[in-house]
Amino acid sequence: MMYRLYKSMCGIKERRITFQTKVIIIGLDGATWDIILPFIKDGKLPTFKRLLEESSWGILKSTLPPVTVPAWPSFATGKNPAKFGVYNFLIVDTKTGKVRIVRSTDIKPKKIWNYLGFFGKKSIILNHPVTYPPEKIDGIMVSGMLTPPGSDDYTHPPEILEELEKLGYIIEPDSEIVQRKWDSEEFVQELIKTIRKRTEATIYFMKNYPWDLFFVLFRATDVVQHKQFQNKRKLLEIYEEIDKSLATIIKSIPKNTIVILMSDHGFCEFKKQFNITTWLYNAGYVKIKRKEKSSGDAKTSILMKLGITQTSILRILRSLHLDWIRKYIPVAFKSKLPASSVEIDLKESLVYPGILFTGASQYLSINRDKVHDEIEYKKIRDELINKLSNFKDPETGERVVEAIYKKEEVYSGPYLDKAPDIIFLLKKGYGLSTYVDLSAPVIEENPSPFGTHHIDGIFLAYGPGIKKGQRIDAKIYDIAPTILHIFGLPIPNDMDGQVLMEIFEEDLEFAKRKPKYVDPSYYDKKSERERLKKAIKNLKLKGKI
Repeated sequence: MMYRLYKSMCGIKERRITFQTKVIIIGLDGATWDIILPFIKDGKLPTFKRLLEESSWGILKSTLPPVTVPAWPSFATGKNPAKFGVYNFLIVDTKTGKVRIVRSTDIKPKKIWNYLGFFGKKSIILNHPVTYPPEKIDGIMVSGMLTPPGSDDYTHPPEILEELEKLGYIIEPDSEIVQRKWDSEEFVQELIKTIRKRTEATIYFMKNYPWDLFFVLFRATDVVQHKQFQNKRKLLEIYEEIDKSLATIIKSIPKNTIVILMSDHGFCEFKKQFNITTWLYNAGYVKIKRKEKSSGDAKTSILMKLGITQTSILRILRSLHLDWIRKYIPVAFKSKLPASSVEIDLKESLVYPGILFTGASQYLSINRDKVHDEIEYKKIRDELINKLSNFKDPETGERVVEAIYKKEEVYSGPYLDKAPDIIFLLKKGYGLSTYVDLSAPVIEENPSPFGTHHIDGIFLAYGPGIKKGQRIDAKIYDIAPTILHIFGLPIPNDMDGQVLMEIFEEDLEFAKRKPKYVDPSYYDKKSERERLKKAIKNLKLKGKI
């Protein structure tokens, strides 16, 4: 009798129930309520509609900049980018002027699945960006975006590859179709095929392997919005396919599963482009050099050497006042031409923008190798902030930048020195051009139906113990500590997020139990013990002990 009372007082019963809970996180890259809610109002997306009625949901603030990398690593770690040192898809070495693609080994801190693994919890991670090469986690990992094309080592354990191949699994949609045929029906069908294959793999692994945490990312929402944000018909086709996939997945999960639906960032229209390289060049901050080589085929290299590029053709059209023709030039033709024959000289430039991989990276980095001391650095940075803050669209007279920050105002951590020096957000409707086109006006109309990233992503929690109809505003850092709390596990106190207590029903254990925070060394010691156990096990297998 006394023992049962003791268990009740200590909450042992509730904790046992908590440990039986499963969590599935469904990532919709770039998804935005600005697209979803109007479609629901029009009688579309029945699964989204039902989820909204039976869940806690709202805005999920992304990282700054609101880009896939660093946003997804911030989700996985619960930390701001200065605590893992990655701010973009590329790492720049200004001493050599070279860049390289980010790898999983660049993200040093522990992720959600590592914390769960210490307690015997199994995770299945499908298509999370920056997970190549895959970690040897307690469970299954299939790496996602930035996996080198043609790789056959993107799974843990390795034997999972054979099962994926039988399923016809697709990591990323065909880049040739995405880049050269985005105005065709083939583009939409390629995305739909990718969604269906991802859904099929999700159901297969959910049913055939043990798991406590399941993560799956659908990238099609981001891809279609980048290329066709102003084409509502094509957007609807993709979101309707996602809606069907959600219904299939939710129907297949165990009853004790909490569903978290989220995006790494949102989207908005991209009607005017800010040619920031031109702006920086005109102000004397950027140096330009001829491209050393083309990343395309031999034909592309020849065209570039001859100076036949997209920017050279646009320059001719502008001189003849015929630049309006550009919107009628077929995508298939434009994509066969190299974008430009010149590029930013990262080694010699005083300042360079974050557009090397994507125009969504709205930041500026100061080349410290070109700055004599801290006084000069601060002077240059303040000068840039002042100029950028006051820069106006020549046509409308409105300021183009909505918000601007120094790095120490948004980041904190051991990798702050690697952070971009100035981070800014453009007003809705504006986006950064990735082209190096010095003949272009600093602000010009975007002739394509493109979209660009916005800081407001989506969040939705649904399932046992989750409030229905609860509106919530959250940050992408909040998801990791919230998941650890759901499983009843200690939360490292160096995470930047908070447990989203307001999503839990008040009379249930999730809400009654206070989050338990621990020093990061708690998990470091666990990690060391795990390494020691594995070392002993290996020695035993080899017959040495």
